[in-house]
Amino acid sequence: MKRLVPLAALALLAVACQDDRLAGPTSTATPTPDAVLASRGDDGYRLPPGGPGLRVMTYNIYLGTDLGPIMAATTEAEFLGAAFLAYAELQQSNFPARAGRIAKQIEEVQPDVVGLQEVAVWSVSAPYDPTQPPLVPFAVQYDFLQILLDSLKAHHLHYASPSSVWTSDVAAPVPTAFDDQGNPTAFALVRFQDRDAILVRNGVRATDPRHGVYTAYIPLDMLGTQTGLYRGWCSILATVDGKSFRFVDSHLEAENADINYLQAQELTGLLQNVRDPVIWVGDFNSDANSGAPSYQVALAAGFTDLWAIAHPRDPGLTNGPNDGVGYLDASGVLVPWPRLVFNQRIDLVLLRDGGRKPHPVYAGIFGNQRDDRTRSGLWPSDHAAVGMVFDLPNQFARWR
Repeated sequence: MKRLVPLAALALLAVACQDDRLAGPTSTATPTPDAVLASRGDDGYRLPPGGPGLRVMTYNIYLGTDLGPIMAATTEAEFLGAAFLAYAELQQSNFPARAGRIAKQIEEVQPDVVGLQEVAVWSVSAPYDPTQPPLVPFAVQYDFLQILLDSLKAHHLHYASPSSVWTSDVAAPVPTAFDDQGNPTAFALVRFQDRDAILVRNGVRATDPRHGVYTAYIPLDMLGTQTGLYRGWCSILATVDGKSFRFVDSHLEAENADINYLQAQELTGLLQNVRDPVIWVGDFNSDANSGAPSYQVALAAGFTDLWAIAHPRDPGLTNGPNDGVGYLDASGVLVPWPRLVFNQRIDLVLLRDGGRKPHPVYAGIFGNQRDDRTRSGLWPSDHAAVGMVFDLPNQFARWR
């Protein structure tokens, strides 16, 4: 067996931190038994078909595997074992199939603008010698954005991505062959690049794309190699039916509440001088139903929670305690969750428009029903999507 020094064992790549500030005035578990089962609700939660009104959506589409055990590894053996299982889960979580079901949810909403989180790119360099730098160029195995755009096109939906942001960027050796004693004898270097992206429907005018990586992040020490867990935001100036607004998509930190709070403060600070209406969507990792600190930061900055207008008595749960679309059993086979168990509302659509509130607001939750699953039983994501239809307050349009 080849011995790996810690730095080579991790083979962590530099994080691609892009930053482009908003400027200018226009600018292996089982479901938790005491959690609450989410439901889309009755037909009153369906969105009006067609007609005037702005249609938006937010969807965390799940990066494809659980990286937690890799980050928590304290020995070389633990690290390699965790990397092997994470890569096995990635293959079995089958994003091409899930993308077809995600496209189906987008088809149901027909949004003008969509905010997506965890729009991963997975690449492989093989063969790989862990004692040497990579000698074989990375080849993209899964580009989640392109796969989803192709799936949307297959549903006769035409979208483009005018703005995105790259955040965390790491690579690790994954064993691909073993000797009789179970020691790895061959490796591939697998690279994960995280990204958030905005989609716009064909015909929607999108200009002035912006993006940035938050200053606050989680430093990581992985077997002596220093890296970090980064999050970011991206935005566009969109125009729908003659009305322009700043659409912002972000993914706030999930693993540390203090970092999450600092990121929310940073983004609200960047948005404070934007004069256009601002629609802020994303995975906030801050439970609106419990009034978590980052959610309060957004409200204090003048944002209105549109779900609370549409359904003031419905918790609108979108995420829960179980990571991923299933769990790996003892033999390393991915077993889909029998149901999605949700206990918090962290996928939000917020609006700031001079203190005015839209009325009416139609809102629904998507991707959490059994018939939303793939043929093999995989859920589209471990998050539900949120879709909404509303008029900006200074627009007056009648529903057909």
